[in-house]
Amino acid sequence: MNRETARIDGLHLDGLVWGVGTWQSQPLHLHLPPGQTLALLGHNGAGKTALLDTLAGFLPARAGRIDLGGRELTTLPPEHRHIGYMFQTDALLPHWNIERNLRLGRGARADLRPLLDALGLRPWLHLYPHQLSGGQRQRVALARALVGGPDLLLLDEPFSAIDPEARPALRQTLADLLRASAVTTVLVTHDARDAQLLGDQVGVLDRGRLLQSGATQAVFDRPSDLRSARLLGVDNLWPMHVLPAAAAQPQQAVCLGHGGCPVLDGLLPPAGVTLHAADRVIVAVRAEHLQPLPAAASPAAEGVLTLRATLTAARLEGPLWRLHCALDCGLNAQAYALPAQWRDLALSVGAPLTLALRRQDVHLLV
Repeated sequence: MNRETARIDGLHLDGLVWGVGTWQSQPLHLHLPPGQTLALLGHNGAGKTALLDTLAGFLPARAGRIDLGGRELTTLPPEHRHIGYMFQTDALLPHWNIERNLRLGRGARADLRPLLDALGLRPWLHLYPHQLSGGQRQRVALARALVGGPDLLLLDEPFSAIDPEARPALRQTLADLLRASAVTTVLVTHDARDAQLLGDQVGVLDRGRLLQSGATQAVFDRPSDLRSARLLGVDNLWPMHVLPAAAAQPQQAVCLGHGGCPVLDGLLPPAGVTLHAADRVIVAVRAEHLQPLPAAASPAAEGVLTLRATLTAARLEGPLWRLHCALDCGLNAQAYALPAQWRDLALSVGAPLTLALRRQDVHLLV
């Protein structure tokens, strides 16, 4: 797709620079196809909210260009951009009831019935914001952002004010609404789970610089660097060094060790990268890619590595058990187990176990 086509198709940011006060971002080049959701992941200070405020027109762009569906928005005032914005706080007008809050702006003549049904808002229309819970107010704020069918939806940490136990249900509701409405959406969050479950594309933003972007699963499986891996919630980041590969291994394969002990062998380095003995690397492995097995598990199938470990702690996180393990080589590892699997393992703290890992799920950061 050439640049002129991209400008007509979806959201296109061409060298966009945004800022607040003396701080400003690096130029951002990005294309988001129509109807897709981009989840921007970053810690506080990454510039996430300031970027949304710039897209909405509340902050002026320092440089670059914003195009949406063939229209240039860069210098348009907010009221002419046809954008829906859900703020971190619900920002509902306290002296208006819920129906009147929804009728503000684009909602004045809009058909509210689909949103009222999808979000279960009908019983609250006559109530005031102070009479609703935090989760209920966020549902109203989401409806207000979607009312009237905006060309672009901006979501700023949409679950930050929601109790942890209420987040999964609201997250699923939002995912369903985004699919049903097919509205082009930019969501910013510091929660990797929000990004993974809601984003068609994911970008990693750090101090105003886009470290990485792409299809959600590709970004989560293959972080570009250590900073991205941490922001993307990779649980296992193991420092290792390259050992001489065994003679039986392919010429380009590498063996990795820690503290002088071989740990992983038969691995292929990233494309275009040549590794030599004594080179240092970081091995990135997501906890969900480690399969806990009994200590006396059968020999691994081809393409599967086995790591001997000891269980140091286990706790239930939602539907899964998170296992904290100490590998025999001295590294720490985290893995997940389904409840039935955890019962079958019948492990106690201090018990040995085996962690199985497919070679294709090992990602090297060099």
